[in-house]
Amino acid sequence: MRVDHDLREMRGLPEGRLADWVTHRFPGGTSPQWWLSIFESLEVSATPFRKMVPNRRAEDLNFAAEAIKLAVELGGVRAAIGAYWMLRFAALALRFDPPISGLPEILSPDGSAEWALRQIPLKRECAIEQSEIRKVEYLTAGDGFYAPLGGGVNPLGEVKFSALQDVELILSALPWVSLHVKDEVICGEIRYWMEIRGSLKWPVPCRCSSQARRAHDSGCHYGIG
Repeated sequence: MRVDHDLREMRGLPEGRLADWVTHRFPGGTSPQWWLSIFESLEVSATPFRKMVPNRRAEDLNFAAEAIKLAVELGGVRAAIGAYWMLRFAALALRFDPPISGLPEILSPDGSAEWALRQIPLKRECAIEQSEIRKVEYLTAGDGFYAPLGGGVNPLGEVKFSALQDVELILSALPWVSLHVKDEVICGEIRYWMEIRGSLKWPVPCRCSSQARRAHDSGCHYGIG
């Protein structure tokens, strides 16, 4: 599998050469799918249920943090997806007792939460406003808005409320580390955002018929791609 081959090469790179390798490997830019495959492979590799040689798990977690930051910097994934995965790896690191030594600060609860909060693309008031607009558009959408059951959907159109969905994606992952955050400023910022999380929860319009809308509401989810 090509991703496995790429990952082997990337693991063997000297420190600080990952960006050069990626730009040489993908001169036209990377795809979100490739990055997600890399993240998922590293997550599987670092899971507590796998036996590994000493230091390999710490190396994989360090490498995951570097890869996530690079993916965001290069525009390979949206910043919110990078934040989601950084929090996911930080939560994975918390599952080990005794703790894994040698991990970067960005994989600590405080470090990952602080970095994730910086990736939120909207101010809180704007997120609330967009959420209200989305609710109105969803509730007042006519049949012309929805594709018929069994009909085709054009995936090329711009996703509405994408920034709002990015906010929701980050907020969905913050609880994984929030109870372990020690810095009061970061704790306060998390509370500031989590206070509105409930009001943002609302089905994202699916392009199904209005008759089937209720049945499909529970299937609307975030695009992590």
